[in-house]
Amino acid sequence: MANHRITVLPGDGTGREVTLEALNLLNVVEQHSPLSFSITEIPCGGQYYLETGEEWPSGSFEHCRDDSDAILLGAIGWPGAVKPNGDLAGGQVILGLRSGLDLFANVRPIKLYNGIRHKIHGEFKQVWSAGQVDMVFFRENTEGLYAGMGGTLAPGGREIVATDTRVITRAATERIVRLAFEAAKGRNGAPKDGKSRVTCIVK
Repeated sequence: MANHRITVLPGDGTGREVTLEALNLLNVVEQHSPLSFSITEIPCGGQYYLETGEEWPSGSFEHCRDDSDAILLGAIGWPGAVKPNGDLAGGQVILGLRSGLDLFANVRPIKLYNGIRHKIHGEFKQVWSAGQVDMVFFRENTEGLYAGMGGTLAPGGREIVATDTRVITRAATERIVRLAFEAAKGRNGAPKDGKSRVTCIVK
């Protein structure tokens, strides 16, 4: 029987709700398969910051790095939970894990299953058939917005210029692009014509 060490970081608000349901799902998997899970839950996020003054307990990153096979992270962010420097409390949990563990690939598969209606214009409707929706988004997760370099120019103590520069390197771009192309080669192609495509988009 394979045992997997799962560290759960519930986060805030809906993050806690979603991770609870994910744990219920893992429990079902454990009951009906040869897999087993050792779960360690670590509080973190904005709510935890308001209660303790810390974004997560000391040693949490090291536990995630050294004693986990997988990390289940819930959404982070809570109204009024802001650090003295203006940063969102709990953000270091996300960015610390991404940079510290080099979690460069944010991979988001999107697939529509039969019988699942989707919310359009405030109502749940069956707009697309299941076979029309099947794609995967790849987003670089450690640079760009997550690696800003900024500062101010203040001659005589008067701030006259502020800068905020995004860092995007060739190496980071190449590895996420390569991952996307490799994934496309192993898929069935676009639903409309079966052709494999990689599309570059910027939000």
